[in-house]
Amino acid sequence: MKGVTIEEQKQVPVAHLLEKISDKQNFSFAYNNKIIPADSLVSLPAYSGPLLDLLEKILGENYEFKEVPGYVVLRFAPRKLFIIAEAYKNGAKTIIKGNVSDVADAKAIMQASVYERNQLLSTFTDDQGYFELKLKNHIGPILITVSKEDYRDTSTYILPDIIVNEKSAIKNYKYYPDNIPGNDVEHNRFARIFISSKQLLQGLNLGNFFAYSPYQISLTPGLSTHGLYNSQVIDHLSLNLLGGYTAGIDGLELAGLFNINRKDMRSTQMAGVFNFVGGSARGVQFAGVYNRVLNHISGLQLAGLANKTSYFDSGLQMASLANISQRANGVHIAGLINTTVSSKGLTMAGLTNIARDSSKIQIAGLINKSGYVSALQAGGLLNIAKKVRGFQVGLINFADTSDFSLGIINIIKNGEKSIGISIDESFFTHADFRSGGRVLYGLIGLGYQSSPEKKQYLLNVGIGAHIINDNRFTLKTEYITTLNQNYHASSIRLLPGYKLNKHWGLFAGPYIIMASADKNAGFITNGWILKRSFTNAQINTTYVGITGGILFRWF
Repeated sequence: MKGVTIEEQKQVPVAHLLEKISDKQNFSFAYNNKIIPADSLVSLPAYSGPLLDLLEKILGENYEFKEVPGYVVLRFAPRKLFIIAEAYKNGAKTIIKGNVSDVADAKAIMQASVYERNQLLSTFTDDQGYFELKLKNHIGPILITVSKEDYRDTSTYILPDIIVNEKSAIKNYKYYPDNIPGNDVEHNRFARIFISSKQLLQGLNLGNFFAYSPYQISLTPGLSTHGLYNSQVIDHLSLNLLGGYTAGIDGLELAGLFNINRKDMRSTQMAGVFNFVGGSARGVQFAGVYNRVLNHISGLQLAGLANKTSYFDSGLQMASLANISQRANGVHIAGLINTTVSSKGLTMAGLTNIARDSSKIQIAGLINKSGYVSALQAGGLLNIAKKVRGFQVGLINFADTSDFSLGIINIIKNGEKSIGISIDESFFTHADFRSGGRVLYGLIGLGYQSSPEKKQYLLNVGIGAHIINDNRFTLKTEYITTLNQNYHASSIRLLPGYKLNKHWGLFAGPYIIMASADKNAGFITNGWILKRSFTNAQINTTYVGITGGILFRWF
């Protein structure tokens, strides 16, 4: 093991000391915080020598230390195993039989994982500690390894008859550091429905060491070409007739019903019902119903019903029902709902988007909700946000701060709200509610005209912008649509105003209007007529008018 040099340490937390050691070397320590006393204080004299001896001084003799590429693994293993094994030939098969016991008391060890790394075969010891492995076409020495929780991994070589000049393939292995405790396949209730207790025990015994294999074929998670060792093997091609449970995929995985990976998926994964990845995913993931990735994903993720991830880093995520993630970048499209803690990409939903902390672009058919919006929030009915740096576009908008809320009703906490009473050149009296932010606002109100022929009622809706809004003088422009069952008009207004005090003000100004009314509607139209035309049923008029009134504002 590596050599290290470290100065004297006085009352330093174990975790801090391990970090100091790894900073000086080209590796990281991998350990479980629940087992390693990371917060305990230790004192050490200056030291220069093997890392193994230093770790024993820090942690004691009840721990096992393994050096793998990029890591030194610290594992609590106070007990030791004793193996007796023999091998004999039976045709093309090599049969290995043996027994595993405790070194201290010679008691038989049951449910220990016994495996041969090159052919990726494994089994468990029985109640008396006995095991049997059958290897096909094996040549050369056999290395058998036994793993069991709280015991040190123990290996033994068996030397059957040796054939000179024959070679056996050596498998490539990889170590994965622990994820956040509890955030893995083995602790997920949904995934555990499809994983047997023996497969869970195999993962517990063998830990985070995984082998690579060109391919595997499974009928179900327990019936595969790698047997119980399947959960420790990363495959380049995985074919699961019904469903499969593997360590990971670095290539292509197909399943009639489901795929479950303990760690990462790379490239392409497709399943008729669902995919479940315990690590990260990169590439294309397709499921007829449901995709679940416990950590990061980037690429293309498609589900017939729903996608759920912790972090969607980049790419496109689509589901007919819902996309659910902690953090979302890229593009997310759902038929019903997108929900996330924060989003820096585009989220589109037929019904609603929900981002608890922040979002960049939200587009929904009905409702958007977010903490901070940095670009656009567009909802068919309602937008809700705390702080908006970009635009809100919807029928109704709510925000703590927003300068550009484009809707009929905009309830902005630090914005302006007002009720105005006005009269125009045609003697329509209007009562309008204006609400919005520093720049844009919305308008909704009613109009009334009493004529000798009949009384007329109108609905006013529109949007406006503050051009000037200083301590005394204001200048606004508005686009208003006015309508009832017999009348429809669109107008553009320019309204100068004067503030009498904090709440009260006056306004008056011209507007240009294009109106269309039924011939028998009885509307009285005054103003400077620019154009008038007639059809069989309607009168179309373009004219310039004027309006003015008083308003009461509050904040």
